[in-house]
Amino acid sequence: MNGMRTREFDVGEFTRTARGSLRDELDLTSFGAAPLAPEAVVVLGALGDLEGATMAHLRNVLVTPTHKDARVTAFLVTWAFEKFWIADALGAIVDANAGGSSASSGVADAPATRRGTRHARGPVRRALAGFVQGEPIVGAHTMAGLVDDWALQDVYERLSSDAADGGALTAVIETILAVKARHTAFFEEESRRRLAASPSAARLARRELRRSPWPLGAAAIDPVRLRALARFAWSGAAGAERLSSLERRIAELPGIGASAASAVRASLARDAAD
Repeated sequence: MNGMRTREFDVGEFTRTARGSLRDELDLTSFGAAPLAPEAVVVLGALGDLEGATMAHLRNVLVTPTHKDARVTAFLVTWAFEKFWIADALGAIVDANAGGSSASSGVADAPATRRGTRHARGPVRRALAGFVQGEPIVGAHTMAGLVDDWALQDVYERLSSDAADGGALTAVIETILAVKARHTAFFEEESRRRLAASPSAARLARRELRRSPWPLGAAAIDPVRLRALARFAWSGAAGAERLSSLERRIAELPGIGASAASAVRASLARDAAD
């Protein structure tokens, strides 16, 4: 039980040092002088959609027993705050390159689901399920955040690699990845601890991997943008290697295994192939 109480991530420090608006760090004028490639603009728009879809996901999470864990809730509220400002920064870059086509517009305008009703699990259904699932659902939720971070990291790193000239986009991505690194650290620490300690948490996590659209928020954004992002990050030989690496990392989480991990790969690969 002592191991269960060992926590390295300082949530109090995280909440005190949360990053707000990133706009002061954006060199938007440079994009006017040297606009990004159209593909990069579309991918940045999709990333903005996904980062901005956090509140809908948070609503679904906090109607379950996860809201009873004060430490996790404090983290998630701050996490959503930081992701809001990441989405704002991405939207500003898209506007600078595409004449006002905001990266956040897809969140409001897109259909509610992409792949049928099996993904349309709103807060009422999740709340009712939570009465049965109990505290182990917290581990499934932190694991979902971890997998989402890993998937989006692939996209950011591919963008950074394509823009490896030390320019404005590279600087923005470095800032965003630094902000998101703390998110990943928390999610990984909590997920490994909770999944290792509870077979029920691992079982619920496996189900979450199979049932959720990936990346998180994908069910609520413009499918055209989502397919563009998936093709950018996970198509071709290099994309297949990214998917293999992601699949291995997921499978190695306590209690998860290859079958559930392959469901995430299949979801991302399906969009990349559309």
